[in-house]
Amino acid sequence: MDREAIGTENIHAALDALLNLPPLKKSPQLSAFLAYVVRESLAGRGSLLKSYTIATDALGRSTSFDPATDAIVRVEARRLRQVLQQIYADPACRLDVRIDLPLGRYEPSFRQIAPAAGSPAPSSSQAPATGSVQESEQRYRALVEASAAVEWRSGPDGSLIQTFGLSARTGLCDSELQGFGWLCALHPDERAAVEAQWRACCQSGTPLDATYRVRHRNGQYRWMLGRAVPLESTEGSVREWVGTMADIDEQVRAAEALRTSEERLRLAVAAAEVMTWDVDPATREVTCSEFGQNLMGVTNGPLDEFLAMIVPEDLPAVLASLEPALRGEGAYDAQYRIVDHEGRVRWLSARGSLVTTSDGRRRLIGVACDISSRYVTPRLAGERRKLA
Repeated sequence: MDREAIGTENIHAALDALLNLPPLKKSPQLSAFLAYVVRESLAGRGSLLKSYTIATDALGRSTSFDPATDAIVRVEARRLRQVLQQIYADPACRLDVRIDLPLGRYEPSFRQIAPAAGSPAPSSSQAPATGSVQESEQRYRALVEASAAVEWRSGPDGSLIQTFGLSARTGLCDSELQGFGWLCALHPDERAAVEAQWRACCQSGTPLDATYRVRHRNGQYRWMLGRAVPLESTEGSVREWVGTMADIDEQVRAAEALRTSEERLRLAVAAAEVMTWDVDPATREVTCSEFGQNLMGVTNGPLDEFLAMIVPEDLPAVLASLEPALRGEGAYDAQYRIVDHEGRVRWLSARGSLVTTSDGRRRLIGVACDISSRYVTPRLAGERRKLA
């Protein structure tokens, strides 16, 4: 039966009733997931439901969410299917509209059902066939393997019960990993902190989100992103934990290399007494590095205030190069004099070019340095020759 025959109001009523049941009421993540997909579907956007939109709009993930390394949506979808199945399989269930999350997609389905009358259990048509469950498990494991993630299950106390892929990565057998033996595969520097964080999550029932290094079978340590969510019983207590470990070693090392490169550049710029700057073409606001305080007595402000420091005779040449650069019509390259905050005349050399940042904004970025010595030294040398 389609949603038009059931009626939008009846579906909303069924959703509200589900969200007030203990398994969902005590799980904000599952409630947010279910409410979001149902409302998006009723709004005609069900076919647009993807891991990214669910993660960022419903589960609180940032806009940098990457479903290839973060399995939160798949894990929560699997958990939600289990909870819904338990709710509708309960003989005491009085709901007359069934909301399900079909396998392989996130758009929910709706079906009119007869409320249970006393003790009769739901018909076999309400529960997925054994073959369907097996196929679902195979698909899930294939997704985990395709995403290069490790899947694992643990008891309510956090002790490991089962893993898929961790033994192959670490070279440790399943018996060595079970319980809290998996901690031995972590780098010694992170082991105690991760254990404390994991035990705290198990006590509070809050999801785990941690990064740590794991020793692989070749003896090398690689950075992993570990996430876990609790699966609750119908009474709302934690029945077990399910989680994933995703290899993020390349991302971590790339970020570290970038930080190192940026620090080296900062030190080089400071040693050379070079000022870095950028201009927002839209607002014409200027931001300079700390060395701008030494050169001009200011590090940020409107572009016009910086231009006002330039000796009037040099300003036309500066603008002839600057304005086209702000429009992306060429590079900025100028040498000019300024009167600094202490009334001294300085010669500056500045270069820059327009770039587009990751968020789509355009910035004119560049460097400037004091080249006064190039002009002062020859003049002093000429005066010395005259005196001689």
